[in-house]
Amino acid sequence: MTGTDDTPTPVERPSRLTSQTVVRLQRFFTRLRFVLAVPAAALVVAFADRGPMWPGVALALFGEAVQIWASAHLRKNVEVIMSGPYAWVRNPMYLGRFFVGLGFTALTWRWWLALPYIVIFWLYAQARVLGEEQRLRERFGEEYEAYRRTVRRWLPTPPRKRFSDARWSWACVFRNHELRVSAVVVVLLLLLRWRIIRWGPLDLR
Repeated sequence: MTGTDDTPTPVERPSRLTSQTVVRLQRFFTRLRFVLAVPAAALVVAFADRGPMWPGVALALFGEAVQIWASAHLRKNVEVIMSGPYAWVRNPMYLGRFFVGLGFTALTWRWWLALPYIVIFWLYAQARVLGEEQRLRERFGEEYEAYRRTVRRWLPTPPRKRFSDARWSWACVFRNHELRVSAVVVVLLLLLRWRIIRWGPLDLR
């Protein structure tokens, strides 16, 4: 489970934030996400008319594909997931979600919007993940610690060995409701395309 070496090499320092601080950060950035959702959607709808759609669509669909792959292996609160994308990176769902959002941001062709998106998403995801890691440590103990020391939190790296024999499960995909999310992403992209064809560039002067 820990690679070819007998002693796994730590890949990152553990967080020094207290549990209470982590919970507060989670709540704050979760609320901020909902507060910013409407203006962010309005920006995409208003500005998605300058350049071709395919780069943003490709990024969004790539991110959703990563999320589906992760959901096919995700068994929440049952075991430490180490198969599929979880053998490459500890948080593939958040990574996929990042690319979905980045794809919609790219549809505006206003690249100055990418920086605030990246900063806000990283703060939100980091706060969420720190809390989840604390819960996993409490639930799975040394098994999770060994996994954490071997697989990086955000930077995907090829696994040094097969961690698990678990395979793709459509039952997990349906149980984690990821196909619904995929349908929403596709519908939003189609509606955006229809808006551009129907009305063309919006006069925002």
